[in-house]
Amino acid sequence: MKLDLKKEIENYINYLRFERNYSPNTLRSYMADLLSFYEYCKEKNLDFTNRRNIRNYIQFIAQKNYKSSTFFRKVVSLRSFYEYLFNFEKIKKDLTIFIPTPKVEKKLPQFLSVEEIMRLLDSTNLDEILGIRDRAILETLYATGIRVSELVGINEEDINWNYREIKVFGKRAKERIVIIGEETLKLLQLYRDYVRPRLLKKPEKAFFLNARGERITDRGVRMIVEKYAKLLDKRISPHTLRHSFATHLLEGGADLRYVQELLGHVRISTTQIYTHLTSEQIKKTYKLTHPRAVKKEEKEV
Repeated sequence: MKLDLKKEIENYINYLRFERNYSPNTLRSYMADLLSFYEYCKEKNLDFTNRRNIRNYIQFIAQKNYKSSTFFRKVVSLRSFYEYLFNFEKIKKDLTIFIPTPKVEKKLPQFLSVEEIMRLLDSTNLDEILGIRDRAILETLYATGIRVSELVGINEEDINWNYREIKVFGKRAKERIVIIGEETLKLLQLYRDYVRPRLLKKPEKAFFLNARGERITDRGVRMIVEKYAKLLDKRISPHTLRHSFATHLLEGGADLRYVQELLGHVRISTTQIYTHLTSEQIKKTYKLTHPRAVKKEEKEV
């Protein structure tokens, strides 16, 4: 029986949603990528199980001048889809071997210095209700390194005040525990006791609320970060605070495996991108540790 490409794409997306617990953003990207492939095949009346048609489609999107990361994602979406079809015996041949894996240029993550972080945090007005809330959000993002999606998903019951821990749910609903320091704890308690009750309009289990008393959204948090980032004359996102968290831990001497656990990375290779350090830190470490870095007379003093 001939396969219906559009139906198989829908089945695949449902598989990712219910069996693999992919995030809504990833699902939207995969769906958009695969529907573009569907439209291409439909317009030209092509057999999507023919490897030549697959290669022609990849050449077609390669000419679209997409960013390397976008092109990479589109090809990965296609590879994953055909891998699914083969694994579930919907096609007899593994067509992924005919789909190349493009190289994507890895950019070093943007991060703030400790001084810039302090300026960002201090720019909030603790005399205002929303200023306290904003400070609590910024503090939590930087102090724990959690993703914005994890922050907005925090419920009241997820915070263990006695042990200074927060339970968060990362990618694919994976649960982990993050630690909060004493200063962050104080801000969260101030928000919990003084601000949250004033924002609350009706019963709501979400911990961080917007001005209407509802669970704050990803977009709401991004707007908060962008608002205060203007004072630094920088364009940053909530993920910049996650990058800063990891970078500062490593600069302080934290073990890479420890940072991996705190960030919730499945593979250590994902965490290794944070092993970049500022040039000052590299020079300082070299000068203090390498036997050829310091003059002999300096060592004897």
